[in-house]
Amino acid sequence: MTERGKYFQSSSLEGIKMKGRGKKPAFTLAEVLITLGIIGVVAALTIPNLLTAHKKHVIESKLERAVSVINQSIKMSESENGEMETWDKNLTYPEFIDRYFRPYIKIMQICEGFDTCGYKGTQNWTYLNGTENGSYNSPFNNERVPFISIDGILYVFGYKSENTNVSSNNDKIIIIDINGSQKPNVFGQDVFFLYRDEEADSIIPYGANKRYNVIKNSCSKYGDGMYCAAWIRQNGWKIPNGYPLK
Repeated sequence: MTERGKYFQSSSLEGIKMKGRGKKPAFTLAEVLITLGIIGVVAALTIPNLLTAHKKHVIESKLERAVSVINQSIKMSESENGEMETWDKNLTYPEFIDRYFRPYIKIMQICEGFDTCGYKGTQNWTYLNGTENGSYNSPFNNERVPFISIDGILYVFGYKSENTNVSSNNDKIIIIDINGSQKPNVFGQDVFFLYRDEEADSIIPYGANKRYNVIKNSCSKYGDGMYCAAWIRQNGWKIPNGYPLK
């Protein structure tokens, strides 16, 4: 081959190489749309599960913490003020909280009325099945003593003074709302019932001494939700499968 032929052949090869280098791989519009569709499907399947898992974790951690905090604060108070059953029930509720709880738990607000703790009316809480109950539809019924701790958990204490006819176990029931006045304000969702076990000198979930099927029936979409804390505790402070989380 002549020198001239070699030159043109070399030039042609270099041109082809240069053109090849100038091309970049790209996705077609169809490929982009398919990829976005797959991402959307995966997100639709996983995000609700992630949100539910987060909601469960918040309930579990706040509920366990609230039980621990109130147990510790009562034990510390009893060491200085005597057994809880002997505390002065004729004090006004701000005086009662100031004397027996404020030194042992970080209190942000004592609820001296609905508006002081963010509630808007007299009926604030509902059963898990959606119905309302006169005795437990408000943190203020039956001389109960609500206060909010520094971490936003509402603790509600009741007591029976000499001048009232409230339930005899009103001073043993403790209600907690793990997110204060924020919704949903439903038993078993953010409102949980605890109970003062005098023999064990401890605060336990309300209904903890009930049979499993009784607890589960209470904590169902058809139940009242008052024993839900007991079911969570039975499951190692983890929300069990079948729990009616809304």
